[in-house]
Formats: sequence, structure tokens, C-alpha cells
Amino acid sequence: MLKNIDPLLSPRLLEALRAMGHGDEVCLVDANFPAESVAGSRPVIRLDGVSMNQAANAIFSVLPLDTFVDQPMLRMAMVGQPQE
Repeated sequence: MLKNIDPLLSPRLLEALRAMGHGDEVCLVDANFPAESVAGSRPVIRLDGVSMNQAANAIFSVLPLDTFVDQPMLRMAMVGQPQE
């Protein structure tokens, strides 16, 4: 039995995260992102009704960011408000 796993981490999401290694990427995107057409053969795992912060906290609780790259995380800038 797994303990202390965030309930937002479904079996399918945990499987995808477990299979990842150095250099692999996770994209956290909003509901308007065309994930199905962009993903190709990569899995698309929806977390409907979950905020970006909730999703990120759940994922980063089991998958640490790489420390050997300059920018282990990127984010999209808001139009007209790049610092937001």
C-alpha cells in the first residue's frame, strides 16, 4: 500500500510519472490548451476541476525538479503582464 500519496495523483498519472527519467518533461496546461493534438503519442492525463497550483503541488510531491539544468521549470507569460 502506498501512503501519503496526494489523492489527485491517479493511478494513470502515477504510472506516467514513474516512467519518467532525466530530461523528460511534464506540461501542466489549462483547459484551453490543445493537448490532444499536440501530445502525439505521449499521454494526456486530465485533472478536471483542479487548479494549476493543486496539480503542481501534487506532482512535485513525488517528482522532484532536475537540479542539473539551468531552468528546470518554464511558464507561460501573461499577455501584457509578463511578471504575473
